[in-house]
Amino acid sequence: MKLNWVRQLIKTFNSKLINQFLFMYSILIIIPLTILFTYTYTKMSTMIEDNIILSTEQAFDQSCSYITYKLSRIYSTSNSIVLDDNFTSILRKNPKNYPIYDQVSDLYKLRSNLSYNQNNVDIFTIDLYVNKDFIYSNENVNIYSMNQLENSKWLNKINSDNSRFFWCPSSYLRSDSPDLLCLGKTIVNPDNYSENIGYVILNFKKHDLENIIGKINSIDGSISCIINSNDDVIASTNDSTYMKYKDIINNVKPTNNTKLSNINIHNNTSFIQSSYINNTDWRIINIVPYEMINSQINTQRYILIIIVLIFGGASLCAGYYFFNSINRRLSKVIRGMREVHADTLDNFIENDGDDELGELISNYNYMIGKMSILVDEQYKSGKAVKNAELKALQSQINPHFLYNTLDMINWMAYKNMNSEIRLAVKNLAKFYKLSLNKGNDITPIEDELHHVSLYVEIQNMRYSNRISLEINVNSDIRSYLIPKITLQPIVENSITHGIFAKGNVEGKIIITGSIVNNNIYLKVSDDGIGIKESDLPLILSSEKHKSKNKESKGSGYGIKNINERLKLYYGDDYGLSFSSIYEKGTTVTIKLPIILEAL
Repeated sequence: MKLNWVRQLIKTFNSKLINQFLFMYSILIIIPLTILFTYTYTKMSTMIEDNIILSTEQAFDQSCSYITYKLSRIYSTSNSIVLDDNFTSILRKNPKNYPIYDQVSDLYKLRSNLSYNQNNVDIFTIDLYVNKDFIYSNENVNIYSMNQLENSKWLNKINSDNSRFFWCPSSYLRSDSPDLLCLGKTIVNPDNYSENIGYVILNFKKHDLENIIGKINSIDGSISCIINSNDDVIASTNDSTYMKYKDIINNVKPTNNTKLSNINIHNNTSFIQSSYINNTDWRIINIVPYEMINSQINTQRYILIIIVLIFGGASLCAGYYFFNSINRRLSKVIRGMREVHADTLDNFIENDGDDELGELISNYNYMIGKMSILVDEQYKSGKAVKNAELKALQSQINPHFLYNTLDMINWMAYKNMNSEIRLAVKNLAKFYKLSLNKGNDITPIEDELHHVSLYVEIQNMRYSNRISLEINVNSDIRSYLIPKITLQPIVENSITHGIFAKGNVEGKIIITGSIVNNNIYLKVSDDGIGIKESDLPLILSSEKHKSKNKESKGSGYGIKNINERLKLYYGDDYGLSFSSIYEKGTTVTIKLPIILEAL
């Protein structure tokens, strides 16, 4: 019975090529992916753990070195204070033979000295405790009486250890500055080393140390802290996490091992490292729970599983798609060959491959399509050229402008305005003489500026001088060439759709020119109604002119034709660009190459 089932399965897979392919392909994909996943996961887990440990140890060493460096700077500053002869000479004076004037003078010296040393970037403030009989001992701003240190934990520690300095939290001295740490140092009488003539306290921010040890670990749940010999917390990266490991940290045997070593905390494996800080009774301790490292490994494992599933599934889908594409392309070749027998030479086969089968299809298409492709390209090219010539001719003739001008001259004749008629006819003749340009398509910028000036003059005669034209183009630009009738349609558009669109108001058009990066930029700016931002991308679009040709009155075709002509002459890097602020005005920029002779 089982044998029959196996035979039936094999028969099913042998019935179609695609079933055989999927069966074999699945075996070739799934087994290697499983082996690859197992190997990669094992290696990746080891690498992640090693990298985390290595980076943590390196960060720990760097933090220890940096903290040692900062504390040594503070320690050096304290030495410069307590060993200063001027400083000690003031503090060992006898209050009974210490005139008030001298005390005031010495007060300024002490303040100057403290202020100078307090400029150290590592130091927040410096406090000086002096003989209570000095009149400035009650300043309480950087300078205090030594009586205020009586019964302080710091002074008791100094006296009990017979020490000259001691690092501590600010709580050893006062209780109002929990964010500060201190280095307290005794100032001895140079004449009697058993006599303390003052104390200097250098305060620095605990936050500075917390920032340094905070860079040791990037893993959530880890804890870095600094504690002293009394197990007091000097600084900690996370107070709540510290309380979790407080008993363990306090019971850790003091070592100077900066390498991570295993330790069992609350029945969970963790890594721990510690190091003493030179010239202090402080030590840095860092604890990294293994479960946090393992969570990163598990995250990568899930990502790896997803990648295997995605790529395995994608491989099967790609194989299925590839096999079907071969079948489809073979069927197309067979159908195409059958149509060749029927003398049909215009049936092209879609080719979507570059392999041997794709080469066969390409050769087939080449044989039957070479001539039709050439004819089609020639037809499209001829049609495009004729359309461009027709639009250029429409723009040149501009019958609408001619009709309006002749109508204006007729009205002037009716009014017996002979001088105006003479000027209008003269300008119109010059205008069309420049338009024809002896049959040349290219003209100097100077003639093009004259051409547009005549156009504006004629329009002003018709519209009572409502248009002000200002031309600011340097003479060194005017000799270069430009396709004729480039500026006039743009200026016409500025008048008709820009200035006149604002109503019965006067308007101004400014034409400027400049040379930038070996290109000529002519700008036509008006103070008309402007163009809405949403319409700017559509100005040169053929779809816009198809849908709005009734409103454009030909100017839209002229603008689009200018852009096409410029690109036809000079390439796609040249042409028109628009910028506009609605209700403020529009600027049209014409980009041209520098050309002195016709192409």
